[in-house]
Amino acid sequence: MKWLKRFFTEYLALNLFIFVCVWLLSLLVLNVSFFDPFTEAFRDFSLTDLYYQKIKDRNGIYKGPLVLINAENKNRKELSFLLEKIQQSNPRTVGLDIMFTNRQSDDDTLLRNQFQKHNNFVLPSYPNFENPVESIYNDSFFTREKNNYVNIEGDNKETSTIRHYYPFYDHQQAFTTGVLQKFNTSLYQKLLKKKGERVEIHYWGNLSNFTYFNFDEVMDPGFDTQALTGKIVLVGYLGLPNANLTNRIDEDMVFTPLNEKLSGRSYPDMYGCVTHANILRMVIEDDYIKVIPEWVNLALSFILIWLMLPLFCGLFFKGDIWFNGLGTGVQLIGSILFVFITILVYRHWDIKFDPGVLLACFVLLPTFINLYEVLLLTLRHQFKLPIRSRFLNKDPND
Repeated sequence: MKWLKRFFTEYLALNLFIFVCVWLLSLLVLNVSFFDPFTEAFRDFSLTDLYYQKIKDRNGIYKGPLVLINAENKNRKELSFLLEKIQQSNPRTVGLDIMFTNRQSDDDTLLRNQFQKHNNFVLPSYPNFENPVESIYNDSFFTREKNNYVNIEGDNKETSTIRHYYPFYDHQQAFTTGVLQKFNTSLYQKLLKKKGERVEIHYWGNLSNFTYFNFDEVMDPGFDTQALTGKIVLVGYLGLPNANLTNRIDEDMVFTPLNEKLSGRSYPDMYGCVTHANILRMVIEDDYIKVIPEWVNLALSFILIWLMLPLFCGLFFKGDIWFNGLGTGVQLIGSILFVFITILVYRHWDIKFDPGVLLACFVLLPTFINLYEVLLLTLRHQFKLPIRSRFLNKDPND
């Protein structure tokens, strides 16, 4: 009973002290410009990126109803011939990740004829939700549709890792949502339940993990049209065939968790069209990432640190050799274990838990215990408060 009383008084007070310190420390780091290089380095990093880097098998090719076709840098006349060839294969839906913002020549009529002839096309838009004047839409000559936005969430397209997207936003629907609406009504109805939600993207792989064809392959008379029959066909820019790999082409490319470099300077690693393909596969297979809410992360972290305090405080009372020696070993093993469990849960159960607060408290635990002792000594001797605590005399039987 005495231990239980101490657990709900002394250890609870110490735990509250630790979390208040971490909160104050986070305010300092986030609001002092001196720490900007450090915050920028870690702002765009998630531990689950390690799963994509070292664990996930990305060698398999998706066998589902999804095919990508590279539009390369073809002009509109050539694109109209490509779309005509695609439609001969009777695909279920054709999504074009290409904007036609203005008329260029008489060849535009050929392209428009394709859009008018078939009703399974989905064209994108690029609205600016904060400043509608800066929105980008297709020319009304091709379509009057201003839905199906291709905007994917990120603080900055040039630097941010794309981890989330909104299936619906501000009374509009995403490009992938529009594709699914034409492909499968039941899938679309399920997606309606996520209206207003921010959805974590479950990445399956890059371009090499999807069935895709270049422009010349599709236009070849010997092309197997059955490869597109009944499928979702995404047409977009996927790089230039046989391009010199030393000359990076970053047009329409974004950063994703699959990037070879976890942090620091690197090249964008995925074309936007492939990002849409990953989203579509996630929805088709109903394999979403379940993100633990921030308040649950905080509550779990609070409870776990609270449960570990008797062990660390016991070492603290035994002396510096125990506290600094064995305690450091426990910290090292514990930190590795937290990371391992986070990745394991993400891998096998598609659950994303952010252990940032937990790791911060755990790594700084010895410092906070020492600070707590100093605080109690100050309150008793400087402010003459009648405080009784095991930390004031380090008597295990107190």
